[in-house]
Amino acid sequence: MLLSGPPAAAAQGDPIADALARVADGTYTNEDLELLKSDPEIAAQVPDPTKPDESSTSTNDDASTHAICGAYADVWFRKRSLLGSTIYVWHHRVVYCRDGSRVTSWQNRYDYLSDAQSIVYMRELQVNQAGGVGTTSAWSHLQRHLEYCVAKYGCYASMKPWSRITVHGNATYSYTGSAG
Repeated sequence: MLLSGPPAAAAQGDPIADALARVADGTYTNEDLELLKSDPEIAAQVPDPTKPDESSTSTNDDASTHAICGAYADVWFRKRSLLGSTIYVWHHRVVYCRDGSRVTSWQNRYDYLSDAQSIVYMRELQVNQAGGVGTTSAWSHLQRHLEYCVAKYGCYASMKPWSRITVHGNATYSYTGSAG
């Protein structure tokens, strides 16, 4: 989800700034996307609103180990530009203890960026919730505010990537979320 106010240059009627504003508020046209793609420097910094998010996970948890601390699940979501390059990869990682049937504690829960372009600014954590410790499954929900800022046009859009990871005492996990 893109959220923003108009870029600073939009007030002067700059066609690129106007197209950026429409991409940011979801009212873009194919002509807007083509205009932005005509300037490769700009196109490499604009998220492609027509492409679905990419996501994946990694874990170190081995289901054959019954009790463990330091088990983790790292979930990531990638946002690509109009040219297909990576704008950012946002991660949500949980580190926890389990005893084979219950999640016994959180050791850590956090988010971070990898492969981020210099236009991406990490702002406040907007959602930071967790629950279920001491039961068969525990969950962690994070949402981060990211802002896109381009020198000539200012900060033109905000993204709000989020995920909810559910880990289980038996070493399985699931997740849902979005790159924003």
